[in-house]
Amino acid sequence: MEQEAIEKITGSMQDCKEKRVPAEPIARYLTQKCGEDEEFATLVTQEHKTLAKCFDFVFGQVKKHLNGADGWLDDNDVYLMAADYFSLDDERLERQKAEEEAQRQEQKRQREEERKQQVAANKAQKVRAAQEEKDKKTGFNQLSLF
Repeated sequence: MEQEAIEKITGSMQDCKEKRVPAEPIARYLTQKCGEDEEFATLVTQEHKTLAKCFDFVFGQVKKHLNGADGWLDDNDVYLMAADYFSLDDERLERQKAEEEAQRQEQKRQREEERKQQVAANKAQKVRAAQEEKDKKTGFNQLSLF
């Protein structure tokens, strides 16, 4: 399990282009912790946990800690934030976020469909109004005898 976790971290680092947090030192810390703690290694190997999400989590935690201002934190604090990410039970939260996003997309699609219908109705109304105006000007006000 430890080796699998280490491979997951090192494999993710090859594709990593993270600039907001010190990615390499964090990955080294996580790799070392996986080698020392089998329970932590098990947490790292969870399918829904990724290094990219870890970096996003760390970045968000740092922003909260600094209240959005510029500054710095001790390396150990940042490493602990990264380890905390893997300890969080966020699978349910991720599923909830995905469901909320799907609902937002459906609402957006419905609003777009309603907008298209409204545009079509407005266009038809304008065409009818233009035809009526044309009929008035040309004198085609016929009376039906039948």
